[in-house]
Amino acid sequence: MFRKQLAVLGVALLLATPTYAAEEAGDESDDLPIPTMKIDRVAPSVSYEFAAQMSFGTITYWRDFVPAWIGLGLRGGWGKNFGNNRLGIDGTFSAEGPFGVHTSIFLEPVASWNLVTNQGLLVGAGVGPAFMYHVRNDMVIAERAMGIAPSAAVRVGWSQTWTRVGRRVFVFVEPKMRYVDGKPNPLVALAFGSGQGR
Repeated sequence: MFRKQLAVLGVALLLATPTYAAEEAGDESDDLPIPTMKIDRVAPSVSYEFAAQMSFGTITYWRDFVPAWIGLGLRGGWGKNFGNNRLGIDGTFSAEGPFGVHTSIFLEPVASWNLVTNQGLLVGAGVGPAFMYHVRNDMVIAERAMGIAPSAAVRVGWSQTWTRVGRRVFVFVEPKMRYVDGKPNPLVALAFGSGQGR
């Protein structure tokens, strides 16, 4: 009888031991961190963008006829990204002044620098030539002239950080200064657009 009870107790101990060990192993694994995966939004190596802009400023070539006026334009940019910075070229095509009466048309390719921070701040600057074509069509007088002038601009605004597929949208304000017809030609532009990187 005593042997039978001892055997039952031994079997019970043997069965309980692996369960206890498994529970201990389970307790240890509960302390381990759960692996997670994070996908960072990495800036692309090169990027480009397109934007529409509206400007307001002095129409220097027609200063005797026209006060400060609005302008409309399209712009594009391309460059090499170095982290959040981009060095490249921007180009703007714009028409300013009362269209068809006293109009100045500008083509401005500039060397540019842009920075988009992780908080969404966009800042940049550009410098280059402005190629100009001026057209005047009055009832009696027609005038046409071409020229070239230095142009410099800074910009500040908001930009979406690069998405996981390398896209962003942005909006910025750009004060600009040209030197037209021997006088300064200040204006400010508001641009909005989107970019793509790879």
